[in-house]
Amino acid sequence: MSEKITGNAKLPESASIEIHGLPGRFEEVPVDTTGHINRDTDSKRIKKYLKQGWNWALFSPIIVAEFPSGKKLLLDGDHRRHMYRLTFPEATTIPSYVVEVNNMEEYHALFVKLNFDNRANITREEVFVHEVRANKPETVEINMQLIRCGVSIYGSSEPDGIVGYVPGHRVTVGAFKRTLKRGPEEAKKAIKILLDAWPTDEKLYGELMEAVAILHLLYPCLGDTSKIALDFENWFTNYLNINKQNVVAKKHKIIGGCVQNKHAESLARGLVTEFRTAQLRDGTAAKYKQNKLSLRVINNLID
Repeated sequence: MSEKITGNAKLPESASIEIHGLPGRFEEVPVDTTGHINRDTDSKRIKKYLKQGWNWALFSPIIVAEFPSGKKLLLDGDHRRHMYRLTFPEATTIPSYVVEVNNMEEYHALFVKLNFDNRANITREEVFVHEVRANKPETVEINMQLIRCGVSIYGSSEPDGIVGYVPGHRVTVGAFKRTLKRGPEEAKKAIKILLDAWPTDEKLYGELMEAVAILHLLYPCLGDTSKIALDFENWFTNYLNINKQNVVAKKHKIIGGCVQNKHAESLARGLVTEFRTAQLRDGTAAKYKQNKLSLRVINNLID
C-alpha cells in the first residue's frame, strides 16, 4: 500500500462517513456451513486454484453471516470451502469472518454487495435471484412479470435458486428487461409464441424474444384475434420451429440487414420481411399481409 493517495477525486471527511453494522469477528465454524442459494460450484475453478497446491498466504477466511437466532449461513467463499475440505479432509472446522445480520433480506442484499457490486464475479442472473430474495422493489416487480409471462431466471441449482415461473423456460435478465421495455403485453405475446413454437427447449433466445415483442408493438394486428395474427403464430409453430431458435435468429437478422447496435430491430425486420411473402396453407394472401405490414414502419425504427 502506498503512503500517498493519487488522483483528484474529492474524498469524504471522516465525520461524514456513515458506518453500518458492527465489526465482525474471526472464528472457526463447521466446515459444512453452507449458504442460502449457494452458487453452482465449478470443479474446473477448484482444479485450477489447487493446481499448485494449497497456499496459506493466498487463503482468506470465508465470510459467514450470523442471525439473531445464532444460525450461521455462508455469505462468501463456497469455492474456498470446497478447496479446504479437499486439502484437509479430516478438518471439522474452517477459519471464517463472522458478521451479524438481522434477517434474510439483509443477508441477500449483502451477498449482492460482496459478490457483484464489489467484485463483479457473479452473473447478473445470480444477482437477480438474490435481489428477489432481498425484496428489492424493482426486482420484485420484474419477477412478477416473469411469472406473468411464464418464464424463469436461473441463478443456482440450490433450493430457491430459480425465480419467476420456476417450471418455465429460462431467460436471461438482460434479454427479459429489454423485451419488457417494448411493453409488458407485447412481451407476454412474444414469449407465448416462442413457448408454443419451441415447447421442449430449456431456454428462450433473447434477441428473438425481443424481436417478436418489437413486431407486436409496431404491428398490433399481429397480436389480436385477426386471421393475420393466427397466421403469424402458425408461421412460428409450424414452419420456423423446424430450425433451432438461434438459427432462425441468425438467418433473419441477416435478412434484416444486421444493423450495428440494432440487433433485435434487424431481426424483427428480417422476420416481418419474410412473413409478408410467406405462403401458408389456408392463410391470408401475401398482398393482404403486405398492405397490413408496411416495411416503412420497421424501417423508421432502424434507419
